[in-house]
Amino acid sequence: MPWLHCFFRLLLLTTAFPLLRSSAESVTPPPPTSVFSVRGILNQDGSGLPMTWGREDGWEAPAWYRMNLPASGASPEIEQRLEQALEALPHLFLNLKTEDLYDEELGLYRHTQESGDSWERPAQLTFRTTSRGPGFEVHAGLRIQGGWNRRPKESPKHSFRVVFRSRYGMSSLKNALFPGQNGNLDQFILRAGNNHSWLHWDGKERRSADYLRDPWMRATYSVMGHPASRSRPVHLHLNGLYWGIYDLCERPDAGFAARTWGGRNIDYDSRNADKVLSGDTVAWDRMMSLVNAGITNEASEAALRAELDIPAFIDFMLLNLYGANGDWDRASNWYAARRRNPPGLWQFLVWDGERTLEDPQDNRLKDDDDQSPTRIFQKLRQSPAFRQEFATRARKHLAPGAALSADAAAARYRSMADRLEQALFAEALRWGDYRNRIHRYKEGPYETYTVEGHWKPEVDRIVHRYFPARVEAFKSQLQEAGLYEP
Repeated sequence: MPWLHCFFRLLLLTTAFPLLRSSAESVTPPPPTSVFSVRGILNQDGSGLPMTWGREDGWEAPAWYRMNLPASGASPEIEQRLEQALEALPHLFLNLKTEDLYDEELGLYRHTQESGDSWERPAQLTFRTTSRGPGFEVHAGLRIQGGWNRRPKESPKHSFRVVFRSRYGMSSLKNALFPGQNGNLDQFILRAGNNHSWLHWDGKERRSADYLRDPWMRATYSVMGHPASRSRPVHLHLNGLYWGIYDLCERPDAGFAARTWGGRNIDYDSRNADKVLSGDTVAWDRMMSLVNAGITNEASEAALRAELDIPAFIDFMLLNLYGANGDWDRASNWYAARRRNPPGLWQFLVWDGERTLEDPQDNRLKDDDDQSPTRIFQKLRQSPAFRQEFATRARKHLAPGAALSADAAAARYRSMADRLEQALFAEALRWGDYRNRIHRYKEGPYETYTVEGHWKPEVDRIVHRYFPARVEAFKSQLQEAGLYEP
């Protein structure tokens, strides 16, 4: 019967593509939940919510809504420290319909590896500079964000992307989220932290969790004189439950490029590694064709310089090589943009520098992967003029008092750590025992992670042992490669 066939087609569409539900439903999240109490957070238990969060290879991820408390319960000291932690950072509240977050078929937290428009849900967003201080409330769309962090086995604390669209009430956020913010935001990212976090699969990386490497990398690129996405740590509350500390961060896409260099989003080619976010691949393919042909003479180098901002690229590589980035390739952990109208040069943007600042003797100068910054660097090294320019800029940024000098780098890192330290007590209560008590994955040791026992020792190691040793080690590596002259 034709009518029955149409009925089942409609049923299939509304199930497989949730955004095709009625427009009234899609833009009407529940009333905002933007108040909390310390006692309420300490007693949160997720009553009535699912016992599992998503599947991976047939495995069900155990849900975890509680705070890690002694068997005897919260002491007055714990309450006081949590209250101080909650006052140390701004608060972001996200409120969705329960089914949009936890439904077996449609919930974001039950299908964390899904992406695209059909996996965006309407949400009410409230931002406050303090727990009950000034702020604002808006409607937006919410998605799960990221790559490895999406996998249920890898982390129960997933990253989010918040998107502003006309159908939710406004096409961009006019309220400033960051000091010095220039222009409106059409989206931003809530980074949960993956590498060097208390939820990582490797016990060694859990012990070295600091939650500072990535924002330090971006802040340092800014100090070196280049645009970098701004961020600030915030306490996140999800449907009235405390969810931990997130890094609220600009997405360095075409919108960021337009705010930085002028024009409109559509005026830019923008890439998240191998993923084209806006524009097309014509200019990128042209540049990489020149790169892979080799820089063999002045003409080939001049042709590449007509496509790529070489001084900015040198600084981008200097920073990632200084930090010995151990997690980037053609498919992940960098952004790039160029203006299409009028035509401009490619600019690379620092992103996801969590695998940095590990061993001061690390050497990444031989890293090479096609269609990535490392391939461009390896080919440009064929040019004596480039090697000389690289050495000049290395001396500039490694000089005493400069961005990559030991004292300045350590002071920048210590300042960021001081702003985060008090607040991290809340993160430790929320997630510090998950890999010990809830899900022992993948490699031990399995411990209860704390600010005093784990975070502070790692911060001290980076400040007092990494930065003082890194400058001389890095200079030696560059000098041996013909990229530095004392």
